[in-house]
Amino acid sequence: MNLNIRHPAVWLLLCTILFMLAHFMLSNGFIYDTDPHEFSSNEHYQVMIHSTEPLTNVTLYLPLPIKKGSPVAGSFSLTEEFFARENISVAFVRAPPGMDPNWTISVNGSQPLYLKLTADRLYPNKTYGTEFLLIHEKRTPLDSPLAFQETVYPIGNQSMFLQKVHFSPEATEIIPYKDPDITKYREVDVVPQHLMIYIDYSSSPSAVVNIGSHIIIENSWKQSWRTKENRYGDSYSWFHTGEVHGWQESGGIYSAAGGYYPNLTSPAWQKVLARSISK
Repeated sequence: MNLNIRHPAVWLLLCTILFMLAHFMLSNGFIYDTDPHEFSSNEHYQVMIHSTEPLTNVTLYLPLPIKKGSPVAGSFSLTEEFFARENISVAFVRAPPGMDPNWTISVNGSQPLYLKLTADRLYPNKTYGTEFLLIHEKRTPLDSPLAFQETVYPIGNQSMFLQKVHFSPEATEIIPYKDPDITKYREVDVVPQHLMIYIDYSSSPSAVVNIGSHIIIENSWKQSWRTKENRYGDSYSWFHTGEVHGWQESGGIYSAAGGYYPNLTSPAWQKVLARSISK
């Protein structure tokens, strides 16, 4: 069947379809806003222990993230109750036996803190329903980019594992970028970084054990149909086969100033700040 697009009825049908399509796209955000909007901060904290076989006589001292002297993951205060699990004893400890004071970095006088876990028997394995995986996740909508969490200069301003050895990250700096609405920094990466953890357990020679933790902070917004993000992360991970007794050096990644940051002096961001002040 051939349609005569000059016929009034056909024109009416086409206009109706175009109107409905435009309404759908507007209501679902398909017509993009060129000004920055939908600001949020996201935080993710995780502690994981995995073993392919049972472990016995277990004692672990695992680094906790510290912010301004307290155990904190982003905005979430960590407590012994958060880590509590059946048949596992939990305590926060400042100075485990045998800890070398040089196994830490100095951040505004804050002292490192360890999560002590003890158990007669531990078999952390998802396949058998005994997984040891603790996760805190939180997304916080924000009214203004001024409320973004710190990800450029996290040392002293953000949650961090302090049990670092030979830790000397380079300073970041602003680098040229073509988008006038964006500030770009040279990303700071320490890969691998080294953290000291205490691991003591008995097992068969074939038991494979993985212990790790991370804290990730992200800020994001939308602009011109795209999501822009910046981030900071701190982590450690340890692998071993067979039993082990004593202090171990784990690997990990420290990363800061990654991604995109608002250039608050640009006209687009000045409009955003003016709207946030007027609210």
